[in-house]
Amino acid sequence: MLFVGGEKLFELDKTDLLIIIQTLANMMILLGVALLLPSLIAHYSNETIFFQTFVTTALITIIIGILAKKLIKPKKALMKHAIISIALGWFLFGAISAIPFLFLGLNPIDAFFESISGLTGTGITIIPNLEVLPSSILFWRGLIQWLGGFGIVVMALLIYEKPETAMNLFSAEGRNEDFFPNIKKIARMIVAIYFLYTFIGIILYLISGMNLFDATIHSFTSIATGGFSTKNNGIGFFGFGAAIVTIILTVLGGISFESHYSLLTGKFKKFIKNPELKFFFLIVIIATILIFINTYFSNENTYFESFFYVISSLTSTGTIFGLDLSTLPALTIFIIIILMAIGASYGSTSGGLKLWRILILYQVVKREIHRAFLPQKAVTPIMLGGKIVSEEKALKALSYISLYLAFILAGSIIFMYAGFGLIDSIFTVVSAIGNNGLLTISQKSILLMEPPLKILLTLIMIVGRMEIVPFLVLLKSTGIGSKIR
Repeated sequence: MLFVGGEKLFELDKTDLLIIIQTLANMMILLGVALLLPSLIAHYSNETIFFQTFVTTALITIIIGILAKKLIKPKKALMKHAIISIALGWFLFGAISAIPFLFLGLNPIDAFFESISGLTGTGITIIPNLEVLPSSILFWRGLIQWLGGFGIVVMALLIYEKPETAMNLFSAEGRNEDFFPNIKKIARMIVAIYFLYTFIGIILYLISGMNLFDATIHSFTSIATGGFSTKNNGIGFFGFGAAIVTIILTVLGGISFESHYSLLTGKFKKFIKNPELKFFFLIVIIATILIFINTYFSNENTYFESFFYVISSLTSTGTIFGLDLSTLPALTIFIIIILMAIGASYGSTSGGLKLWRILILYQVVKREIHRAFLPQKAVTPIMLGGKIVSEEKALKALSYISLYLAFILAGSIIFMYAGFGLIDSIFTVVSAIGNNGLLTISQKSILLMEPPLKILLTLIMIVGRMEIVPFLVLLKSTGIGSKIR
């Protein structure tokens, strides 16, 4: 039996299920409203079938959400309800968001794959030719990455009536921002920062030469560190200027919202002293130099491309710049795998393990080495950024790293068993669980992949985005993981 904060986390009854449904209702309403936006694009572009699809799906989703709110009496959602709601939400919203893709002729597995790849910010596409897609579908692909970037949960927090429910959902989403004591104020600030950078991104892309439609979509996907594009060659199609804008936006997306708040409110000293930020740029410098040296002697790459792919992999954006990664030297591919696994800042839109956890791991190892030279009873707290990290937080961080590596190992073994090579298997699984999207295998390999492998890859994307634990809690609550103790 697992307890969190003194409450039983498992053993769900009818009341629990009603609370979970009621908790998901607000998020369904917001998703329904989001579905109306591409319907405007479809109407303007005379895409009748997709206009009808988006409007019908939106109305049904909104109506179900409203009925759930009206018919179920509001109750406080405990942590177990919040965790399970988050976990179920990714599957539910992935299924709803997949509906428009079905009308492209995709089968349900492929449509769900594309939807989840968008919502989780992974950016691996199942669609062979993006440049023939209807405008409304291109917009929808960008929009779901944008929504998934800061989490539809965060926007839903703005309209939750009960502060306890909002607080539990915020924690279950894996967020720790505390620049306001009130959760709704934090949510409003996160949304405001996100909108601000999205608008700035659109302006910068317009200056780089994009039209308004492409600028909007690429601003959506870049600030969300998602990587979807409107072109088969990715951002490389638009040239050097657009690539520079993408780097700026993805770096912003890879920095925590709390750090952005410090920067935008003039707390420059606090912003600069952030250990994650220092670590981020240190990794960028070292990795860029290593990749540049390695590719320079192979005559494969340029300095800018080295820098671009370091940013793309570390921020988990997965944006491509017209380069076939499978042709790169082994050391460069290995470095990119490490960067994808690490990820950027905790509390940002990026995936991966997060720099915060890596720094804690480093501090724990350093402490254990120092303890050998200290008296047995010496108190040696874990310090990070001038603050003490509790033993509980350190244990959670180390446990998560262990779980993360275990999922990578298991997924890689399955892919190797299916016939993929060692490097391709590890690269693909690390990219999926880190919600990155870079690949060493070809687009054709994704298209021809057996359905069970597509389902596995989709599941890995979801697990990585919800940070594993909610998925395990969901398994336990349904009885599938009954042996998890």
